[in-house]
Amino acid sequence: MASTYPDRLSIDEIESTVGSIKKMLKVGAVFAAVGYLLVGAALFFELTEFHPLLESFFSTYADTSLAGGSGGTRGAAVNGALASIHKWPSTLLWLKLGGVAHVLVGIFVSLAAIVRALSVMPHRLSYEMERAQETQD
Repeated sequence: MASTYPDRLSIDEIESTVGSIKKMLKVGAVFAAVGYLLVGAALFFELTEFHPLLESFFSTYADTSLAGGSGGTRGAAVNGALASIHKWPSTLLWLKLGGVAHVLVGIFVSLAAIVRALSVMPHRLSYEMERAQETQD
C-alpha cells in the first residue's frame, strides 16, 4: 500500500526556508517600524504644529471661520493664516493612513512568515524524531 504522506524536505531545503522566514520577519518588522514612525510623526506634528496654529488663528481672528467666511473683507494676513491651516489636514491624513498601512503590511508579512514556519515544522520534527531514534538504538 502506497503512503499518502508527502515526501520529506531535505535538510538544505528546510534551512533555506528558515532563512527566508527570517528575512520575511525582518521585512515585516521594518514595515511595522516605519508605520509606527509615520503615525508618531503625524501625532507629533498635530500636537506641536497644527493645534497651536489653530489656537493662534482663533485667538487672532475670532470673527473668521476656518472656511474663510467672515462679515467683512479679508486681508492677506487672514488668507495666509487660512492657507497654512488648510495644508495640514491632508498631510496629517497621509501620515496617519500611510502609517496604518505600513503597520498592516508588516503584520501581514509576519503572519505569512509564521504560516511558512508552521508548514516546515512537520518536516523538521520528522528529522528530530529520526535522530532521537538513532541515539536510542
